[in-house]
Amino acid sequence: MVRFLENCKSCAVAASTILFLAIGCGTGHSHDTRAVQPRSTPSSASPSATGYAKRADFLTGVVCMSARMCVAVGWYYYGAAGPSLTLATRWNGRTWLAQPTPSQGHDSRLGDISCASASFCIAVGAPAEAWAGTRWTVIPPAGPVAGVSCPATGSCQAVGPPPGRRPVAARWDGRTWQAEPVPGPMPAPQSLALAGVSCTSARFCMAVGDASRSAGARPSPALRDRTLAEIWNGARWRIARTPNPARQSELSGVSCTSSMACTAVGSSAAGKWTLVERWNGVRWAIQHTPNISHIGYTALTAVSCASPTDCTAVGTYDGGVGIAEQWNGTVWTIRRLPSPGGAPGASPDVVPVSVSCTSATACMTVGTTQNRTLAERWNGSRWTVEPTPNPA
Repeated sequence: MVRFLENCKSCAVAASTILFLAIGCGTGHSHDTRAVQPRSTPSSASPSATGYAKRADFLTGVVCMSARMCVAVGWYYYGAAGPSLTLATRWNGRTWLAQPTPSQGHDSRLGDISCASASFCIAVGAPAEAWAGTRWTVIPPAGPVAGVSCPATGSCQAVGPPPGRRPVAARWDGRTWQAEPVPGPMPAPQSLALAGVSCTSARFCMAVGDASRSAGARPSPALRDRTLAEIWNGARWRIARTPNPARQSELSGVSCTSSMACTAVGSSAAGKWTLVERWNGVRWAIQHTPNISHIGYTALTAVSCASPTDCTAVGTYDGGVGIAEQWNGTVWTIRRLPSPGGAPGASPDVVPVSVSCTSATACMTVGTTQNRTLAERWNGSRWTVEPTPNPA
């Protein structure tokens, strides 16, 4: 559902950039390095039980079944050489409560989550984990780690670029992941990435991302960072051609309410403009979106549609200012997300990474702010910060 880049823990909070969850150090797209960097790097100097000082906490995926039930996942780490550990937290309509997760070994992280019911959720990452209503358990790794969508209990699609940077899709059948071939556009790009996926049934999924070539590539350097969409029909993936308003355009998240209505978000012109495209069952078309600022990197990173005429997208502009854009069936309008504040002198960075809406009056977005977990709730009239737990 979302891109989230983690360059290296030694790069302080480069993990707070908003365009790709790459498991391991330095495995993300090279072009993603232009994404937003937080302006401050506060950290605790107190060593934990691990022997390392605590550094940062992140929420990277959220799914809501109702206004009173959401689950968010992510990870945290201790120091440049310390362990990365998975985390999960649940919203009960009043507060966020931490859930224990079975982190295994070094560099354990959860990147995205989807639930078919209150007793069936899959979170992808390293390792992948499943929720059966009472606890999280480790399941076989999916390979893809960028996005997951579960249209039914025991049925999920996951997408993302594994090592090698080819787009990969895999289907969870309740016991194992089944790899699926994904076609690429022609002429063949140098790298492909599927960043998000949304399924309305086992026979319809839409995945989005980008296809990239270097500036000097032949025969067509014009393919550099072009939007990409692929449709799953229950048997195979095929390309759904997408428009590109400018070079270096990419899609980061998608939400479908039916096979005839999908909305994808991202950025264009190397992060100069926000980008929204809409699928009507036949073709993709660009929708006009407002832009607050032309300073720094601007991008929409995730979107959730409660209905074909009600969508909410989140992202950032100007180096770490969180924004939300809302579609009412006619136009997109923009709102700045509130900052929870922080230490004196620290910049109030708000980096929303994922969003989930169940109605026009109930949305939750999660991410990070000043190296701490972040959740903000929409009640139909305004966004408010909801305190989230951070591992000790």
